[in-house]
Amino acid sequence: MGVRSEFEDNTRRVVGDGGNTHFWTDNWVGGVPLGIKFSSLFDLAIHKGSSVAGMASLGWEEGGRAWVWRRRLLAWEEESVRESSALLHNIVLQDHTHDRWKWLLDPSQGYLVRGTYQFLTATDELLVRGRSHQVWYKHVPSKVSCFAWRLLQGRLPTKSNLVRWRVLLSNATQCIGGCGCPETTDHLFLECNIFGSIWNLVLQWLSITFVSSGGIGDHFTQFIHLAGMMCSSHSFFKVIWLACVWTIWKERNDRVLKNVASDPIAFVDKVKLHLFLWLKENNALFIFCYHDWWRHPLHCMCVSL
Repeated sequence: MGVRSEFEDNTRRVVGDGGNTHFWTDNWVGGVPLGIKFSSLFDLAIHKGSSVAGMASLGWEEGGRAWVWRRRLLAWEEESVRESSALLHNIVLQDHTHDRWKWLLDPSQGYLVRGTYQFLTATDELLVRGRSHQVWYKHVPSKVSCFAWRLLQGRLPTKSNLVRWRVLLSNATQCIGGCGCPETTDHLFLECNIFGSIWNLVLQWLSITFVSSGGIGDHFTQFIHLAGMMCSSHSFFKVIWLACVWTIWKERNDRVLKNVASDPIAFVDKVKLHLFLWLKENNALFIFCYHDWWRHPLHCMCVSL
């Protein structure tokens, strides 16, 4: 679990005049930053760094001058603008009142190191256990769920773990991707220029955007609950996440054990194939052909953006 993620989850920006609060990236309305809740709009926004006060002065009502985009919006994107405008409809800024942070774990006394430490140590095991439980899923092979359980528990034989377990020498931790960084779990699956690139390529295939923070556990939780998606889509995104990490691990092992390397585009083709075969075999409602799946994955998952 990432401490930074837990800190952000338990802080809120209380807006006064709005001058020192970032409109898109601070958590000030709706429970999550607007840049995450409306990630597609944030990607298209011209005023990414604007303050709340700046956007209010331009006018954030529907049709207001605050909504300026890099291109013309699609119909579903215009619907997101209407939703965001409705969310902001009752927001009234308070002149001469400064913005401030609110610590949700103890609103009366505020942030205390001792209280925060107790919260983190008490909930860490429960969070890891809850995430690990979610990988056991009927639409994927049991060996994949077992692998993902080990991944979220930090028990995969990455080079860093092998050094820690005294299987490898301390100078043998470099990532097989050739980037020169130690092969930790977070690096291999999220940060490596070779293996970590799979996420952007898969998101391009799905035509969605996603901003992640924290380590592999936070990534799993955030990915399967993508902002703006229907709850019915969460199971599909869980399968996609499992296919991605499974493909990364198999490709990593091919390089280590067989000296065989594929390019990232080939990674994504394998992810698509894994997903199609798993869904076709284990989901009776999945009636689409491979051509449909390749070109229109969200339609095949009955997901509307």
